[in-house]
Amino acid sequence: MLMNLQEPNVLKVRKHEVFVAREVPAATVMVTGDWHISPVVSDLQYEYLKQAISVANPDLIMLTGDIVDSPVELKRETSVRKLVRELLLCSKAAPTVMVLGSHDFITPTRPARVASRFALPRWRSLCDKCGVTLLLDEFFETDSLRVFGAFQDERCVLTYDKTGSLRHFDNVYEFEQKLSQFDFSSEVLSLDKANWFLSHAPMVNAKVAEDLAGFDILSFGHTHGGIVPRGLDDAFDKLGVNFGLISPHKRPFAPVARGMMPVGDGSLMLINGGMVGAQFAAPKTLRQLNHVKAAEVSVVEIQPES
Repeated sequence: MLMNLQEPNVLKVRKHEVFVAREVPAATVMVTGDWHISPVVSDLQYEYLKQAISVANPDLIMLTGDIVDSPVELKRETSVRKLVRELLLCSKAAPTVMVLGSHDFITPTRPARVASRFALPRWRSLCDKCGVTLLLDEFFETDSLRVFGAFQDERCVLTYDKTGSLRHFDNVYEFEQKLSQFDFSSEVLSLDKANWFLSHAPMVNAKVAEDLAGFDILSFGHTHGGIVPRGLDDAFDKLGVNFGLISPHKRPFAPVARGMMPVGDGSLMLINGGMVGAQFAAPKTLRQLNHVKAAEVSVVEIQPES
């Protein structure tokens, strides 16, 4: 669905229907993330979220992380005001859960610096204040959904380069090792509700997909939809493709960057394109694409297969 605010194609509310092969209650979930709140992010983002919530009328809102552009923003008064305003907008509309992305607890400098000792307590305080449930490797449950929010900690998003400096890196192996500590068996996952796995970056290999096979939906953000500029993403949608033009790691034609797709044995993977472009992650020659990328919100309507 296309919404026009100040100009065409500025906000996309992408709707997906999911039919679960069990008798589960119907539910509507709105997924958003990659707000990257900072002084350069327009206040219009609040209006985009407000209109998206009005369209979705969700039973639950999920935030996929990278809510701020850097933990430094948690100390900046203007950014905190934006953050609180948007978190309250969500929590007043529906129960809201969130996971953290790397930008929420690591400073995106070269080399990257870990700021989790400051950031995690600050996030807990802000989420409590705004009525948002922060999921750090734990479950959240409603009448119709059982959600597990996985925290991709420093091991999963940092590695050492040849000089010994930390740098951002999606470490799928470490995420796999982390998930192996949890037993997502039928005794834990619900038989009479939809099971949802929520995390930030789509670090999904064959082993991760196998470990998460009991979940109906795996939901991520991080990719910014492959930074597809406004208008061109309509053509991509009609073709049914889920690749993007460039990934946050500057790889061209990112293969899995957007939309809903099957993964593993019976699960579906949803990648939300986020509210803003990749900002400073893209090469300078491509940064203009960030300003023409539509803000994106995903809405998933869950129904029993019968």
